[in-house]
Amino acid sequence: MSEDKQKILAVFNQINDAMINKDIETLNTILSDDYASVHMTGYRQSKQEWLEQIENEEMKYFKTIPQKTKITIHGNKAVLICDTKIDARIYGFRNTWSMKTEMHFDKYGDNWYPVNAIATSN
Repeated sequence: MSEDKQKILAVFNQINDAMINKDIETLNTILSDDYASVHMTGYRQSKQEWLEQIENEEMKYFKTIPQKTKITIHGNKAVLICDTKIDARIYGFRNTWSMKTEMHFDKYGDNWYPVNAIATSN
């Protein structure tokens, strides 16, 4: 695996760990200010709203179980696609969801930063 792919995977794993540990500071640092995620429902959520919902546990993450990950790099842009299972309580309902996450990254200097993510059912 190339050094850039290793860096992207490390950032993705750091995000997953921070979600589970309710580490808002780390998520706020890693994610770009205009970061947005599209949930399985199609709802587009801003970084700020997502972090607030993690903080107040409207979205509580217990475990992520990556199944298969693919990273594609084109210049200073990259896409990570990961089939995963996520054990979470979302708006009071706990379940383990099988989903595909497509996370887009931009490279600045030597570092990769996630700019958005799209989750779909798997």
